[in-house]
Amino acid sequence: MYFQFLIEDKSGQILVEKIMDKLRMVHENVFYGCKYFHGIGGFSRKNTVKETKTGKLLNDLATYLRGFDKSLQAMSDEAVVFVVLDNDTRDTEAFRGELEEVAVKNNISIDRVFCIAVEEMEAWLLGDEMAIRNAYPEARMSYIKSYSQDSICGTWEILAEIVYDGGMRKFKEECPTFVEAGKQKCEWAEKIGQCMDIDVNKSPSFQYFIKEVRKRLTV
Repeated sequence: MYFQFLIEDKSGQILVEKIMDKLRMVHENVFYGCKYFHGIGGFSRKNTVKETKTGKLLNDLATYLRGFDKSLQAMSDEAVVFVVLDNDTRDTEAFRGELEEVAVKNNISIDRVFCIAVEEMEAWLLGDEMAIRNAYPEARMSYIKSYSQDSICGTWEILAEIVYDGGMRKFKEECPTFVEAGKQKCEWAEKIGQCMDIDVNKSPSFQYFIKEVRKRLTV
């Protein structure tokens, strides 16, 4: 089975790779590819080449769906495209409907799944407390008590309070740019991701993701 992932950012790619590598230890005939984008962007009004070569996931979504629909046709019964992105403040089901509408309007026939991390991909990391402890033995786990799983609450900031030395205040001082913050998020995805137990994660949006992956491993 081949999985093609389209992912909002680099840290998301790292986490998905960690998850898929764990599954490959059990399912030897699983293969995957990842394409990460530089942010979520927004839906483009017109489906032109100029407008859909932005490096942003939503802007480029139709172009990439059409491309993989064509390139994976020969193995269409054993291939799936997963689009993995954050929820932000949207209604999750309405947003999933908008994503599916892009596929329908572009006559995409290949199997596809739209996975929406609520609020952000860091919610999937916060769904496994033991993985956080193992990755960061000095983590300030008391901060997780104020977190309601998959809520709209500033998810990555809560994770920063837990695992970053000095918490969010120090983080803002030492990582003032998007580039520096992105590097830290990649580190969290790497370290916590490799410690994650995908069978015990508490995040509902993660559970949706892993359910849809495993569903295709049984075909």
